[in-house]
Amino acid sequence: MYKFKFGRVAQTLALALLLGLLAACGGRDEIKKGTSEVVDVPSSYDITVAADKDGQFDFDGATLAAEDLRGHIRYLNENGRTVHTLLLKPGEKEKIKNTHVGALAGMARDLHITAYVQDNDGHLKIIKVVE
Repeated sequence: MYKFKFGRVAQTLALALLLGLLAACGGRDEIKKGTSEVVDVPSSYDITVAADKDGQFDFDGATLAAEDLRGHIRYLNENGRTVHTLLLKPGEKEKIKNTHVGALAGMARDLHITAYVQDNDGHLKIIKVVE
């Protein structure tokens, strides 16, 4: 006959919970790895977007996916309003996450723009793309 051991189940559950907490805290400083402090702060930016839910961006009140924002920048470049600088700020309800920074780094690399991030602490950083 099989005996149910409550102590073993509780230990396993506690270990799983601890590992989950450690994994959640592990990516906390990832946003700082691909950025550096800004020395020359631009007086204005061509486009300013805010972080929105699910890795999306808030641009002038519209929620855009990364591909939509990329398409809008291409559209502006093709129509003579060249975009050179882009600023990402924390949203009203959403903090900047690694998905936002990753998408912005891809745009900076592909579209040859300078991307700035005002991190969740209020510090201004520039995204450095290393190829």
